[in-house]
Amino acid sequence: MIKALAEVTSYQDGWLSLACQQQTSCGSCQSQSQCGTGIVSKALPGKVKHLKVRAPKPLPAGTLVEIGLGEATLLRSALLVYMVPLAMMLIGALLGQFFFATLAGSGEGGVIALSLGLGAVGVALARYLAPHIGTQDEQQPLLLRVMGEPVSDLSVINTTQQDSD
Repeated sequence: MIKALAEVTSYQDGWLSLACQQQTSCGSCQSQSQCGTGIVSKALPGKVKHLKVRAPKPLPAGTLVEIGLGEATLLRSALLVYMVPLAMMLIGALLGQFFFATLAGSGEGGVIALSLGLGAVGVALARYLAPHIGTQDEQQPLLLRVMGEPVSDLSVINTTQQDSD
């Protein structure tokens, strides 16, 4: 399970509204002090994502909680988002090579255009299929545990560490 820390912003009708700082992959290697991307990622604050999770009981705003998402759901989503457009681009390149280069005897412009066109169709297809790859409950993050109240009002969610079971 992929885990992250989030802060409760409100509670309404059995749902907690949470603010979770988006993780970046930068900052974990040995050369982060010399890398421009590592320096910039330290200087700029991360993006905050807002989401809702089911909760058995109300929690006050500001409470830190741990949420999790199943790895299988994340892997299926990543496979769909990356592989469908890539496969469509490959099919476009092969069809373009056959029709434009072999049969028509033209250059690579048609091959590239058909490959990009089918890649765009692949992106649209992935966007259409994304809500249907699992049940709504599988795609919903789970409330794993309540961590407690923040120490001060100035505390910032820090999710630089990623735990996995």
